[in-house]
Amino acid sequence: MAMLRHLRWALLWALLILLLCLMPGAALPTWRWADLMSVDKLVHAGLFAGLFILCAGGLARHYGSNVLRSSVVLTTAILAVAYGGLLETMQNLPALGRRGDWNDFIANTTGVAAGWGWYRWRRTDQRPSAGAVDV
Repeated sequence: MAMLRHLRWALLWALLILLLCLMPGAALPTWRWADLMSVDKLVHAGLFAGLFILCAGGLARHYGSNVLRSSVVLTTAILAVAYGGLLETMQNLPALGRRGDWNDFIANTTGVAAGWGWYRWRRTDQRPSAGAVDV
């Protein structure tokens, strides 16, 4: 139960992504200008970067470490990418009136990678440098 408490924001974020990705096609707004600028792909990448960051942060709080072991971070990344792939596959359900898109899956995966990079940069930036005296 303690892990769920630490991952509550990540789970709520994953639920938000689920609702947005499985919303029926007729309920989605149409934005002509968004199609021109490919905002959809940026939204996908941002959602999945956020998902990775929230999951990694929750696991860091759960395990009591500022820096997670690489195997946990890698597992988090794999699960986030798999979640993105599952959602794109589920969008092919006829009842939704939508279709899965490989480009969205690539954007999801790019977002996970960006989240991983940001998380590593943030954690490295917060570590004391070698030889620094903690006051």
